Amino acid sequence: MPTAGASVSRARWRPGGGLVLFVVALALRVAYAWVATGPHGKPYSDALEYDTVAWNLASGHGFSLTSGAGPYPSAMSPPLLPWIVSLIYRAVGHFYFAALLLQCAIGALLPVATAAFGAAVFGSAVGRLGGWLAAVHPLLVAMCGYLLTETLFVTLLILALVLTAEWVKTQRPARALGAGIAWGLANLARPTALVLPLALLAWAWVPLGSSATGRERARQIAMLLLGIALTIGPWTLRNAIVFRAFVPVAARGGGALLVGNNPDAWYDPSLRGGAANRIWDDMVRNEFRGLSETQAQALAQKRALEFIREHPADLPAAALAKLKRFWRLSAEGGGTGNWQRPGSPFNAVLSRLDPLRLWSIVIFPFALWGLLLSLRGPRRWFQSLSLWVILYFCLLTVVFFGSLRMRVPVEPLVVLWSAAGMLDARRRLPGRARGLTLVQGTG
Repeated sequence: MPTAGASVSRARWRPGGGLVLFVVALALRVAYAWVATGPHGKPYSDALEYDTVAWNLASGHGFSLTSGAGPYPSAMSPPLLPWIVSLIYRAVGHFYFAALLLQCAIGALLPVATAAFGAAVFGSAVGRLGGWLAAVHPLLVAMCGYLLTETLFVTLLILALVLTAEWVKTQRPARALGAGIAWGLANLARPTALVLPLALLAWAWVPLGSSATGRERARQIAMLLLGIALTIGPWTLRNAIVFRAFVPVAARGGGALLVGNNPDAWYDPSLRGGAANRIWDDMVRNEFRGLSETQAQALAQKRALEFIREHPADLPAAALAKLKRFWRLSAEGGGTGNWQRPGSPFNAVLSRLDPLRLWSIVIFPFALWGLLLSLRGPRRWFQSLSLWVILYFCLLTVVFFGSLRMRVPVEPLVVLWSAAGMLDARRRLPGRARGLTLVQGTG
């Protein structure tokens, strides 16, 4: 029986194929952004925060938000997305749709990165099919229509995984340093993966030990950690100087913990397992008055931990509710609001049809089969890299809250397993196996 590391073709991934994949993915994302938000769209919620920081940067006010008294230094937003958008705003002015076109371009790189990761870990055929699945994935397409950090983060995350896999296969200090820099950039885009490289070092420990001495293995791990530190360190130092507090990337962890661990998020049937913001909004109007960003986040974290300690018996049920919302097959519901602009044609379409549900019904069974293939194959430890990443984000969901935005980083990995399952099913169809040669993925 072939494994998920098997390929049904000896053809290699070619740059030309990546260009076609990028162009198709870009066209889909631009079309969605045009219809869902439109060239005259305005940012709101988290997108408004990133847009404000980007425009303040472009206007010479540094990394700052704006109050009635004018711009003030902020560490609420991770810096990479606002900084990139500020370059666009300097060129074209404060035109929000230009930022969305940038999002579409970044998002169109994700299928190419997914194909590269699939080829490195599972084989060229799986990578190629997985890249095309990522190109048309409804959730990955939709995320490009809004100025949110998930698109940039997941693209850099997959790039970091590509470099990590290549480093483990060809163990050189320079490759380890490059992987570390990629992990640092991913966390500057969205700091939800700050601890993930440490977890993946546990995964890499076994394959690294197969061809490196203990001292050399430690040296290469140190190079990866150095790459992360060199990338994140300057921003952390800036935060320490400006706020006199340790803020590695963004000062929002306490708030994220609070909105996922409060009475509404644990007990309200419509909000259960998700982010319930009422307690945060109440604290903004009352307890946060006069506090700095870091002080407000510390107080929010304190309130969340107090609530968890007072309700230990309900913690397992709350964790299960978060995971159910994280892995839901349908589009987001509850109190998450409507992301479409007024008058968007998607409003009528989405009221009758849920593209994510249809996608999930088709993709998830193949993904489960692809996972089983990879766990049974001779390269199961190397191919378990995706599983380590998915388990990490599931654990993160249990700590904070469940949502489709939290699930975005695992979707490229799911489609690669699905691609492996689809190719195996194709091989098993009568008349399809003739003339096909199965080869092991390298690594």
